[in-house]
Amino acid sequence: MHVSDDLMAERPAEGPQAPRKKSFKGTGFLRLWTGESISLAGTEITFMAIGIIAVTTLAATPWQMGVLEAAESAAVLFLGLSAGVWADRYERRRIMLVANLARSVLVLAIPVLFWFDLLNMAVLYVVVFLVGALSLLFDSAMSAYLPRLLPRSQLERANSWMEGSASVGMVAGPGLAGILVQIVSAPVALVVDSVSYLMSYSTLAGLPKAPPSADPADEEGHGAESGKDGAEETHRAQVLKGLRVLVRDRYQRPMTLAAAHFNIFHSMFFAVNVLFLLTVLDFSPGLLGATSMAGGVAGLVGASCTPFLTRRLGQGPSLILVYAVPGLAAVLVPLSAGAGREVAVVLVSVSTFVYTFAVVVNLVISDTVKQTLVPDHLLGRVTASTRFISWGVQPVGALLGGWLGTRFGLIEVMVTASVGLVAAALWPLFSPVRTLIILPGDGDGDGDGNGEPEKGPAPVEGGDGRV
Repeated sequence: MHVSDDLMAERPAEGPQAPRKKSFKGTGFLRLWTGESISLAGTEITFMAIGIIAVTTLAATPWQMGVLEAAESAAVLFLGLSAGVWADRYERRRIMLVANLARSVLVLAIPVLFWFDLLNMAVLYVVVFLVGALSLLFDSAMSAYLPRLLPRSQLERANSWMEGSASVGMVAGPGLAGILVQIVSAPVALVVDSVSYLMSYSTLAGLPKAPPSADPADEEGHGAESGKDGAEETHRAQVLKGLRVLVRDRYQRPMTLAAAHFNIFHSMFFAVNVLFLLTVLDFSPGLLGATSMAGGVAGLVGASCTPFLTRRLGQGPSLILVYAVPGLAAVLVPLSAGAGREVAVVLVSVSTFVYTFAVVVNLVISDTVKQTLVPDHLLGRVTASTRFISWGVQPVGALLGGWLGTRFGLIEVMVTASVGLVAAALWPLFSPVRTLIILPGDGDGDGDGNGEPEKGPAPVEGGDGRV
């Protein structure tokens, strides 16, 4: 089986007799996964190396480092919704290629300016903001591209592979950046990083194209970018269309609100976590790094276990479980205060492992549900809108955590954040999400093979879950 030059405008047809594919061979997914993994590693190296340059070369102040950190997240707030529109309007493989090429050029600019003695913090702010924006655009296009490459029955396993790479990248990327900086200096490390984006570009270039899908509701055949009168929709109208899906969809709305709720308390917890570990538990930076590695292992385990968990419990119940578990794991960290060094190390490592395991399973399930139930012509916008809402609240949680930690103490704010994390499970628990057992096209081979969910929403009009 070979992929064609152009993917169909709609998702792969899956009628009642469609065979269940058990291998990624011939689908192009392995090429996509490789390109995404290289791109992800490049992004992690970029931000770590830029931070090192800011401190060691430009003698950045704490305030300047804070602005540098904020510059990355600002991309989500300013361009998050537009990234989804572009992912739905333009050919998705081309978007990923352009994003990689642009990031390569931006990252290469830093060592060039350094060698000409023209580098300053303002340049780093701009580069970090633009790389963050391009990474968001790449991710929006990639998430929307995946369901065009694979049948629904393989989406969960494919998302498990993707999240496994993300977990490894978040742990290995900064470590690789540190090694490169130690061996060849930070500017040269960024040259290597620039090449990594070109490698990802080369890998993704061999994938089939995914032209924009037509809106099935448009009887005139004008496509997803046309209004009812046949005129092209404005950028604002297309943004609002993606947001309306989240407001009206009885599955995406509670899932997005749960993610936003979770991220507020996640940011609150981790705003003071490092300070607590270094000052209260008296961890060394090396010990801190060693305990954080448990998260990388947990990510791989979580990604590989997700299909088994959803087969046993269903997507909805599994999602409720993995929203509740991180808070229970997080509270182990403040409870370790006053314990011996060995006990504290064990509790923190267990907390990191369980927390990361649950988060990765959460991400795999959430992406799979979204890719299965959201129509293809809206998928880029819904993905970006979800991230705009759920990631956009993180600065609020971080500032709240810092303020509460200063006013009441680190242990108090961490316990409060842990309770808040557990409460995020209430959103899927008291919504139709809890009824999701088997998604359309996700049968395990024991049923009648018609792709209908065993419980929960029946696929509508063509089986794409359109709302």
